[in-house]
Amino acid sequence: MEKLRHLHVKNYATITLQDGESTIFSKVLNLVSLSYPYLIYGIGIENIMRRLVKLRKLRCVFSELRDDTGKYNQFPIMNFLTELESLNILYSGRIGLPCKFDFPLNLRKLTLSKFRLPWDCISDIGRLPNLEVLKLLSKAFEGKVWEMKEGEFLKLKFLKLDSLNLSEWKACSDHLPQLQHLILQSCRQLKEVPSGFGDSSTLEMIEVQMYTSSLAESVRRLQEELEDMGNELKVLVEFSDTDF
Repeated sequence: MEKLRHLHVKNYATITLQDGESTIFSKVLNLVSLSYPYLIYGIGIENIMRRLVKLRKLRCVFSELRDDTGKYNQFPIMNFLTELESLNILYSGRIGLPCKFDFPLNLRKLTLSKFRLPWDCISDIGRLPNLEVLKLLSKAFEGKVWEMKEGEFLKLKFLKLDSLNLSEWKACSDHLPQLQHLILQSCRQLKEVPSGFGDSSTLEMIEVQMYTSSLAESVRRLQEELEDMGNELKVLVEFSDTDF
């Protein structure tokens, strides 16, 4: 077991421990990737995770931890996983107070699902210095308006927004200076892509699925603006709401 590097848990097997309880995970400390455990977070699980110092890729379902005050933490502490580069978490639990993310700074790829967080919590993600890929899926964030801030997402190259209730996205090219690929899927209330992206020199492709007519029109305008500047933008538009 000490030589095991990759572990895939089938059918989201639940992992929950009491303090001091021994586990097979104490013998797999050289794991590089761990996929699809269902983590009911607590001191026992955190102690195990702290020992997986070589972990680079983690996919899991997470259920909250209730602290001594009775409040629920929607996100586990993970800043000690200093080698972690790719993190995919689906949240399964009650909706609590907005939480502060505690990500490892080495993180390059992040996927979040069903956290239902307000958009003002996203700055903790935007400040990650090495983040290149971000996927926000299935109500990862909720709220009608996302207003981006200066100095965030400086290295982000790939962004996917899927099944969010976002209707207004306020941003300019300075907010995503390295963005190359944008996917908008099932964001049925989103009216348009930010007009400021017309100044982007890095954007190469936009994919849109399950969209409003105004969103599709804004993407076509953006394509024309970038072509006028001598920049080629590939656009893939499929399945409008009127097709169903």
